[in-house]
Amino acid sequence: MLAETPLDDAVDLYDKLAPRYDKLHHRWLRHAGGEAQAALEGLVRALALPNSKFLDAGCGTGNLARRLIAEGMPPNLMTLLDPSVAMLARCADIPVPKIQGRLESLPFEDGTFDLVTCAWALETVPDPHLALSELCRVVRAGGALCLAFCADEPARGFADSLMRQALLFRGTGRFMSRSRLMQAIERFENFEVRAIPSHGPASTLLARRSGEATQAPL
Repeated sequence: MLAETPLDDAVDLYDKLAPRYDKLHHRWLRHAGGEAQAALEGLVRALALPNSKFLDAGCGTGNLARRLIAEGMPPNLMTLLDPSVAMLARCADIPVPKIQGRLESLPFEDGTFDLVTCAWALETVPDPHLALSELCRVVRAGGALCLAFCADEPARGFADSLMRQALLFRGTGRFMSRSRLMQAIERFENFEVRAIPSHGPASTLLARRSGEATQAPL
């Protein structure tokens, strides 16, 4: 089990939360997940090449994509995916393909993308192991998967504890075991994974897929 707490399908809940999601998420990043988010964005900036095909799986309202495009990432090689129609509607200003789809059944061929990110989404699905297998499946040989997620790690203080309780109360996610998640990734073929240091109830992982790349190595 990647997480002790079972979770029902939360797509309808995220549809309802979409108008105020950015405000809620900003609060989470400010008080609990900011280091993990910064680590994930740093990985993307370091790994992405001008011709990297990039998937943001569970893109939410598209803030990561906006920042990357503003910094020069070509939008023609970027794809956004989210199960929530209302969340994708918030991405209407982003000039990239936008696909409604679930992490547990990604509508892409094996090895489609050089770089895949999944930030604050893996912990929201009923079957995170199936979603993880799909995320790994679509990573090309020589490519990478970057994850940021709510982690079952010690809280640093009152703010961390409050954020943890708020997420569990809303039913929008749960806290996953970083060590179990790393072990699960390592069981997939040709993947090596390492944790990027951060504090609080959040974590970032980098999973690289070995093998001959179809472009310059990342």
